[in-house]
Amino acid sequence: MRGPQRHTRYSRAVRRAVSTVPHYRERFAATGTLPPLTRDEADLRLHLLMPLGSSLLARRDPGRPAAEHLAELRDALRIAGHRTGGRQVYEVTTALREPVRAYGTDWRVLLASTADALPHVVERYATGARGPGRDALVVGDAGQLDGAVAVERFTLAAAARNRSAPGALWYEPWLGHLGGVPADCGELHLSADRVHARLLGGVTVLTLLRRRRPTFVHVRPEGAGSFAPASCPRHGVPILGRTP
Repeated sequence: MRGPQRHTRYSRAVRRAVSTVPHYRERFAATGTLPPLTRDEADLRLHLLMPLGSSLLARRDPGRPAAEHLAELRDALRIAGHRTGGRQVYEVTTALREPVRAYGTDWRVLLASTADALPHVVERYATGARGPGRDALVVGDAGQLDGAVAVERFTLAAAARNRSAPGALWYEPWLGHLGGVPADCGELHLSADRVHARLLGGVTVLTLLRRRRPTFVHVRPEGAGSFAPASCPRHGVPILGRTP
């Protein structure tokens, strides 16, 4: 997506948030701006980050669509240089879900050792499962990966402390997969058609262009103070570059 298109989509996301999302309507009415949103504030005001008419009642809320999650993960893997077509992709998680076939790929999960699951549920999922094959990708956090082709995920806070390895994926637990690090440049590329980054009062904030429930505009992940929006010197696409 070209720069003007990204800016247009960002402007639309901001207008939509102000007109339909209680949290942003309140903030804009009070200050005329949309200040940075931290994870702690998002946790406390999650119900106000839902567009008007969207319910949080468990019996009505289907949760985030699996297709949306898989699309973000696939995009991050592509940015980081991993081929997914024709192979299996396993994601290390704390919650089980049924396998999904999409984009010519089998998307499965591996239950993390820290997960709390009922034994009979684990047994049902484990029946007949052989685990990742030789050509499978296994995506997980540091310390979770062993065997197959390991794809490590990192948070921006971790990247602020140590430069992320080529091929790694940028993942914030409350925001999802946001980008990756290609091997040929080592820069932190944004998933540009999904994430818009800008400076707001000298602070790096993110707007998730396709996310609706919840809606995230001007969020500030931990570690954002060590990065600023920039353009990749090799590829000419949006990145987060380290600040001096």
